[in-house]
Amino acid sequence: MFDLTTVWLIMFFACIVVVFLQFRKLAEIAESAAKGYCERYHLQLLSVPMQSWKVGFNKKLIIKASFILNYSGDGLSAKKGEIILHNGKVEHIHHWG
Repeated sequence: MFDLTTVWLIMFFACIVVVFLQFRKLAEIAESAAKGYCERYHLQLLSVPMQSWKVGFNKKLIIKASFILNYSGDGLSAKKGEIILHNGKVEHIHHWG
């Protein structure tokens, strides 16, 4: 019915789907945090793209993701900030300027 190659391919594609869904979850968390942050400081949110990510192990899996916070304070100019997520929780958010 299935040979070993087919099983490995199914596992490979399943892993790709799981990683994609995890990154989508991180992006939704970052966007939600950015919306709240911009509302608190009366900023206009423009976008929240992912900048980088790291995976590590220290007795458990660690996923650290960095997002760029693009915002406008006056509605005309665009400025940047940063959102850092550590295992799906907001570590810190800050904006410059």
